[in-house]
Amino acid sequence: MPENEKALRYIAQLDDARCNARWDTVPELARKIEKHAPHRTCLYLTARAEAETAAYIRQRPTTPEAPSPPQAPDLTKLVSPLTEAYDRETTHREDAFAAQVALAYIHFTLGEHGMAVARFPTDFSETATNLKGDDGQLSSWTQTCIVKGAYLKGYSQEKAGSTAEATKTYESVLTYLTSIPSLVNTSVQFRSWGETLLARLCIFSDLSAPTGADVDPEIALRTFQLWLRLLDNGKAPQFSNELQDGQAGIRRTVWKAHYNTLTIILQRGLLYAGSPDLPTALLGAGAEHATEEQYLTARLQQRSELKIVESVYEALLLRETRFPKASENNEEMDGWAEAVMSNWRILCGPSWTDEELGEGGKSAVGRGVLDILYRAATKSYHSTRILRHLFVVHASLAEFELAFKAFDSYVEIVSRVKDRVEKSGEEDAGLDDDDMVLRTAAEAIRILCRFGSHEESEKAKEVGELIEKWLKQQTPASRPGTATAEGEHEKKTESVVSPRALAIAYRAIGISRSQWARMTYEATARSTLQAQAAQALRTALSPEYKDSNNLETLYALGLLLAEMRDVSGAIKVVKRALASHSQPDNLRSAGGVASEGDTDDDEANYVRERKLIPLWHLLALLLTAKSDFSTAVRTCEAAFDQFDDPEILFGKSQHAEYRSEHLNESSTSIEKPRGSTKKALVDRMAPFEKEGILQVKITDLVLLETTDGTTAAVDASMELLSLYKRLFGDPTGGHKKMQLPSATDGVPQSPAGTVKGTVFRRRKSTLTRSMSMPPGTASSRASTAATEGPGAPAIHVTDTNNKPNGHHHLFHHKHDSTHRRSSLTLRKKKTNDSNVTDKPGSPEKAATEPVVDGHGSDKSSSPEQPLRTIAHNIPHDSQPQPAGHENQPPRQDVRLPAPFPRFHYSTPEPRFPVLQERKLKISLLVDVWLFIAGLYTRASLFEDARGAVEEAYKLTDILESEVAQESSSARAFSERGWGGGKSVEELWADIYATRGQISQAEGQPHEALTHFEKSLSHNPDHPAAIVGLANILLDIYSQVIPAEPLGSLKVPNTRPSPNKRASTATTSAYSAGHAKMVGPEELNRLAARDRAYSLLSSLTKLGTGWDCSEAWYALARAYEEGGQIDRAKGVLWWCVELEDTKALRKWSSVGVGGFVL
Repeated sequence: MPENEKALRYIAQLDDARCNARWDTVPELARKIEKHAPHRTCLYLTARAEAETAAYIRQRPTTPEAPSPPQAPDLTKLVSPLTEAYDRETTHREDAFAAQVALAYIHFTLGEHGMAVARFPTDFSETATNLKGDDGQLSSWTQTCIVKGAYLKGYSQEKAGSTAEATKTYESVLTYLTSIPSLVNTSVQFRSWGETLLARLCIFSDLSAPTGADVDPEIALRTFQLWLRLLDNGKAPQFSNELQDGQAGIRRTVWKAHYNTLTIILQRGLLYAGSPDLPTALLGAGAEHATEEQYLTARLQQRSELKIVESVYEALLLRETRFPKASENNEEMDGWAEAVMSNWRILCGPSWTDEELGEGGKSAVGRGVLDILYRAATKSYHSTRILRHLFVVHASLAEFELAFKAFDSYVEIVSRVKDRVEKSGEEDAGLDDDDMVLRTAAEAIRILCRFGSHEESEKAKEVGELIEKWLKQQTPASRPGTATAEGEHEKKTESVVSPRALAIAYRAIGISRSQWARMTYEATARSTLQAQAAQALRTALSPEYKDSNNLETLYALGLLLAEMRDVSGAIKVVKRALASHSQPDNLRSAGGVASEGDTDDDEANYVRERKLIPLWHLLALLLTAKSDFSTAVRTCEAAFDQFDDPEILFGKSQHAEYRSEHLNESSTSIEKPRGSTKKALVDRMAPFEKEGILQVKITDLVLLETTDGTTAAVDASMELLSLYKRLFGDPTGGHKKMQLPSATDGVPQSPAGTVKGTVFRRRKSTLTRSMSMPPGTASSRASTAATEGPGAPAIHVTDTNNKPNGHHHLFHHKHDSTHRRSSLTLRKKKTNDSNVTDKPGSPEKAATEPVVDGHGSDKSSSPEQPLRTIAHNIPHDSQPQPAGHENQPPRQDVRLPAPFPRFHYSTPEPRFPVLQERKLKISLLVDVWLFIAGLYTRASLFEDARGAVEEAYKLTDILESEVAQESSSARAFSERGWGGGKSVEELWADIYATRGQISQAEGQPHEALTHFEKSLSHNPDHPAAIVGLANILLDIYSQVIPAEPLGSLKVPNTRPSPNKRASTATTSAYSAGHAKMVGPEELNRLAARDRAYSLLSSLTKLGTGWDCSEAWYALARAYEEGGQIDRAKGVLWWCVELEDTKALRKWSSVGVGGFVL
């Protein structure tokens, strides 16, 4: 029977009222439909039942204690007539389906979940297809009933414990939902029920939850995308009254599930690009076939998606979470901080680049995490977890002062709680467990010792003492296996601490005491501190702690034993480390500190091989202390041989300049890894790692000088500059174009017997001295010559009779001409033996392995672009324009811009401010030039030596002007800062000390004395300047040289010192008067001797000079000149001990991060 016009109009109004939850109008519309279309019995009975059910839900008490309203509808009376109407309806299938859903809803509301499930079909998408009429359309209310029914059935199955069946029910409606063109334009009820259904499915699709373990990531993403389409960017209406029960916080839960899913995708290394319309994904193997542009675009979208979900969830969490009471913990807020930190470790780790993270790169990510942590702290009470995260992130941004404010607060809370727990025996659930507390303190010691100086080393010692206290004061734990010993008169409690955490704690104690032993001014305490440190490190290596082959611990112990002059013991420890298969333990847990978790690092980053470079270097120096120079040479080369393919370390087209010829030939057939086309390994290294490579090369040149003579070392010195350029680029930027060699330039002739221009492009030195070329040098260093461009320094050989300068040891070891010949033979053999390609597997093989030459790079190989010229350098006597002036020069913002993945990834290296990074680079280049100046000096090429010092002078002048623009305080010039390198004052001291050594070598002691005095005016404790000055003063006392120069005093043209500090004392040799009387002359001699004694006595007590044999030897001479023969003998025997275990270079040159690997 067809409906009339009024009936159709009322039916449309009823459909609209139901879709918009206007249940108060439904009974009247049902009455009118009954009047004008009495044959639609199922329609109007269903509408009335739905209205009464909605009224029942609105009137139902919200809490068990609330009384029931007296006029609540009796829903059970509705079941019978509605069932009868449903059975009779055969014409209008949509009306029958609506009745079916209404009946199930009544059972659901009454808690009869089993009966509710029985009312529904199996597949709702198939049901939707069957319900469509000839026109293929469904009414709005029928669409709503489809998603409503799917939700009611699925949730009822959940209540019955059938989670898997519930998931299938929810998924059965996905096909239908995907077919709807625009979910945003659907009715309010449809979107409410649809959002609720998809919310449940999203929660089950959370890849981090047990229910999502078997869910395909792409299906999970599609579910979340559908849920977001229903929200219309979060503008969906609130749930209707009938959905309020159990729905509080559901959106926050879904956003958290979405964030967790994106986090799992990120942790699995899957590439995901989200789209609001249709999700597109490159997951798993698909990412391997993506182009570079597709890969970058996908990663940018992945980061953007994660950031959006992160911000929405955080806003909901902060709005809906209250501040906890003092006795409570906000677990959800702490969990949120942990999740954010987990993603931060991945995004700021080695697997992501700044370009893939968008504007600001990793710095912006770090700044964003800091903001999240500080906001989270406003909804938590003394959360040790948040404080720990603040410490870690601030440290990664090189904001060490703020980092240690957070750490100090962390320590204060932990100490207070531990003291309280020790008395009461009651555990504080909100406190980090003992494992995490110990690891956090160990991380603090690692940072203090690696990046800090004297004050930070003292603080590290204090933290180490705190760890010792905590080891005796462990808190109780509720986890299984906790052993609690509580006597009648003692309440001491113990908790189970993992063996690895104990090993990390003892290693931290050992490192802190080793570092303080090196820095302390108390000479009498040094040996005690070293013995305690060695005991702690050996304890960390005990088998009971299951960490006997830890590289960091073995490295620290080996370096400590070397400084304690136990060379044989140190060699055993280092060989044990090199032969072990342990992974380095700078791997961090979710707390950002050392973890005991899995250590399956990304092999493409060669984490272990990179960590072994300082160990190979330490072994080489230990071998030099044993006078085994040939093996030491091969040990240096083994540090680079372990990377197999030279392209891995230096990149494509760069390897030929850094490897010997036979290794280049033998490595051409090695298969290249996928990532080799992007960046070389050195381009992914931190500055400290690059500095370690540079130090190995310097040691290699020192060994070359010892075995082959100074001529060969001077010839190869340009390799050092080429290597520096490849590692750090040109630090001079626009100030001055550095004359660095390039491998693409023409190959010069052999240095033997060839006259070349100097590197400084001046006229050749008139002070060239006779040099000797050892037999076979040219052939043994053929690849060295190939790296020298036109910018290589000159070595003007005019005579071959004079012998090269020898080793700098005061007491020479037993290496005679036979040893030298064998060394040269080995060097020649390594060049001719092109078939040897064995990979170094152990220290014992180092003597038979090929040698890697560190050569120059192409002009275009610099990994960094030159910095722009700083346009606001003005003369010191000019005044800057006032603020706001149109000619005000722009200031470079050197503040760090707004920049720990799974728990076993490496901790991100700190990102230092621009000025601090430049200080490190310029300091290293200054050291390189001064080292080259020392080679020229020992080769008697004094003009070239002064030229090298002049290069260092110009670089230091540039750095000083940049520091002055940042801060004009004296502290800014005298402090090193956290980022490595030397202070400006230390650099000036090094420069003037080197000038003094050159003048001494030229036989101009008075000029040298002037330079040494200037050096001490910049750094009163400079070892080389003190030793040089003391020797001159003692020569004056013993009348080897006159107190005043016989002629006019020749003072080099040098800049005035910016630091006008007076030196320790001023020798009377520079007084204005030239006293002719015997009395004053004798007083001057005594003053010179006493000043030399005072300087040397102070130096030998300092950490920089306590093991300096040159200083002790000069002190012995001062004792002898003063008539204290017994003291002089004792000091000389001490010199013999020092020299007997002395390496070619200082032990500190191995560990640029102190005792931290």
